[in-house]
Amino acid sequence: MQIDLKNKNILFIAPIFYNYHEIIKAELERRGAKVYFAPERGYTFRFTFVNNFFPHKLEQLQAKHYRAILKRFDPIEFDYLFVIKGFKISTEFVDLFTERYPTAIKIMHQWDSEKNNPFSHLLDKFDRVFSFDYEDLVKYPRLVYLPNFYLEDIHLKADCEYQYDILFLVSYLPERYQIMTKLKAFADQYNLKLKAVLIMPFTTYVKDLLRGKRYDRSIIRFSALSRADYLELFWQSRMIFDMGSSSQTGMSQRTVETIESGKKLLTNNPYVKQDVIFNQDQIFVTSGEFSEEILGFMSSPFVPKPTGYSLDMWIKKLFG
Repeated sequence: MQIDLKNKNILFIAPIFYNYHEIIKAELERRGAKVYFAPERGYTFRFTFVNNFFPHKLEQLQAKHYRAILKRFDPIEFDYLFVIKGFKISTEFVDLFTERYPTAIKIMHQWDSEKNNPFSHLLDKFDRVFSFDYEDLVKYPRLVYLPNFYLEDIHLKADCEYQYDILFLVSYLPERYQIMTKLKAFADQYNLKLKAVLIMPFTTYVKDLLRGKRYDRSIIRFSALSRADYLELFWQSRMIFDMGSSSQTGMSQRTVETIESGKKLLTNNPYVKQDVIFNQDQIFVTSGEFSEEILGFMSSPFVPKPTGYSLDMWIKKLFG
């Protein structure tokens, strides 16, 4: 499928999540589009302060944020509105955009769930709507399935020896910290080398500290790893454990990249079995308990298969 984005003006609204927004923007620009990026929210102390101490004022703050986006790009004649997630985006904003650019195509993709980031009120406001979440796809038939993509550097296997049997690298959630203690006990029991990294916002750490909660600081980081540092750990590990959130069911970026790379994947997401790329010889689904069965899985041979979930495919599906 070929798509023509040459000289098309795209208003691109998305989270600043690692540098994925930059990668997506660059790919659209490589195809000839003129991309005007705006973050879905402010990434300043002001937003953090309101979010943590005055959450009832978030709606007002976000409404002002989206109005500022339209004002900022007022002279541009847009051909597309492309929204990923769109934290607390209102129907008012989309209506204003439509009024100003009536011929523009409006595309929304959710790489979060309705439970985490309510978006169902926007479904009728967009021309094309996509989601990676299996439960949302059943609940909202208008949604089209679109899994997350891998980046091409996942194919550039590093020439290094294994240093870890299991890599567990995730953003912090309370249940992930709890499961880490179980995983650590499992690794100690069977003499496995575990590398665990939980990335936690410093504000969360301080708030919990003031409440008397204590963490194992040896596994906590307050800033994300660079892509290069992440890939170094990735290739030093035999198996990747990716623990999804209980409030969403889609495959994470890490799940897709692990499968694409040909590594073995341990996951707590049973919905991965519904995807066409599921291979029981490569993917072990756990309920949160770690048994000796995992040891056999780790050592058993398998033939990896490509997922087909490239960034190129992802862009073509959205704009095709």
